[in-house]
Amino acid sequence: MTETILAVQGLKKHFPVNPNAWLTGRLNRVLRAVDDVSFDIAAGETLGLVGESGSGKSTTGRLVLRLIEPTSGAVKFQGEDLARVEQEHLRRMRRNMQIIFQDPQASLNPRHRVEDIILEPLYAQGERPSARLTNYAGDLLDKVGLRRIHAQRFPHEFSGGQRQRIGIARAIAPRPKFIVCDEAVSALDVSVQAQVINLLQDLQEELGMSYLFIGHDLAVVRHIADRVAVMYLGRIVELAPKSDLYNRPHHPYTQALLAAVPVSHPRMRRTRSRLHGETPSPLDPPAGCHFHPRCPFAQDVCRSETPPLRQFASGHQAACHFAETVVSVAPPLV
Repeated sequence: MTETILAVQGLKKHFPVNPNAWLTGRLNRVLRAVDDVSFDIAAGETLGLVGESGSGKSTTGRLVLRLIEPTSGAVKFQGEDLARVEQEHLRRMRRNMQIIFQDPQASLNPRHRVEDIILEPLYAQGERPSARLTNYAGDLLDKVGLRRIHAQRFPHEFSGGQRQRIGIARAIAPRPKFIVCDEAVSALDVSVQAQVINLLQDLQEELGMSYLFIGHDLAVVRHIADRVAVMYLGRIVELAPKSDLYNRPHHPYTQALLAAVPVSHPRMRRTRSRLHGETPSPLDPPAGCHFHPRCPFAQDVCRSETPPLRQFASGHQAACHFAETVVSVAPPLV
């Protein structure tokens, strides 16, 4: 049985907000960025987390690493609840938990040379500069497709794709077991995206890492993920193995996202309806199912009752009152 490396249960993150707080001194509004999210990731697995901008994906990624504190819920890494461990123990645990940020320019210190950037996670664990670490930094540059002489250069001397490779080298430096890839390729050109995705897959196979791969491009996520979770306004609305989710989506939001994916030929286009209207504000989400104002299947129950994340065949979960109907009437690929 495959080991579960990360287990997330009932995770919530609510930010108090009041645009007039400087006048009233009160913070009486709440932005529910992440609202009761649960999932798990097995050793060596990649879970894709997709959704529109503002759905809570990046906040979820930061919560599972405890870069920000959750409002409630549990995140267990290798069986240990990150919310309950002491700071010193959490610092040691971070050797096994790393992150690749979205913007490779903003996430690299412009005043540091590449060698120091790559070795920074090891310095944070108490190691000191040495000839051994210098050689190790060169090995990491080789591994991500750069050259050893690049170690003495600064980030501004590289292209966006090369900077992202440096960020990847930094993330794998402590040989972690789990990496959050937060929109790791969204800022790159399409050809460079493919190179970075291939690199991440090669490193995963070599080092046995697990990924939480956050993205909004379902075509990219399809290439790297084993399972995919779909988020909408802070909630997971569908979670399934990749092939099941792309071929038989059970939630109308997932269907709409798939219909919007560009295709290489018109005959491959999905005829499912596309999204209408704008995403509601997370400060004032609709009652019941958050998606009901944009859903062609919505009925009265959707406006009053929050649908639970129900289990279907083959590990497929969907939070829709009418998931069976959604699947049965969805037109096939044409």
